[in-house]
Amino acid sequence: MPRQGRLRNPGLTETLIGMESALRKPVVIATMVAALSIAILLVVNHTNLIIDKRPPKTPPGTTFNAVKDAGAEMTPSQPESPIKLPSLVPKTVEPAAPARPN
Repeated sequence: MPRQGRLRNPGLTETLIGMESALRKPVVIATMVAALSIAILLVVNHTNLIIDKRPPKTPPGTTFNAVKDAGAEMTPSQPESPIKLPSLVPKTVEPAAPARPN
């Protein structure tokens, strides 16, 4: 029967003590965070966890689907915006009236 004060796995104890002293160093912590971040980045970029960026399919019964079913081609267009942006071209200025002779 082992004594209560004695540890069961001295190798694990030494490892944990080594980790405790390593975690006191900021460079080691920064390296661990960087390695974890790169691993997460690679996992997320190479899996299907990313949101699908394709436009949603049009619902049935729309004009687009009716035209497509008829065999024609139609390019979906955006409605004209109700907000009118100011023109980037400067407005023309009328020339100044000539001075009257005295």
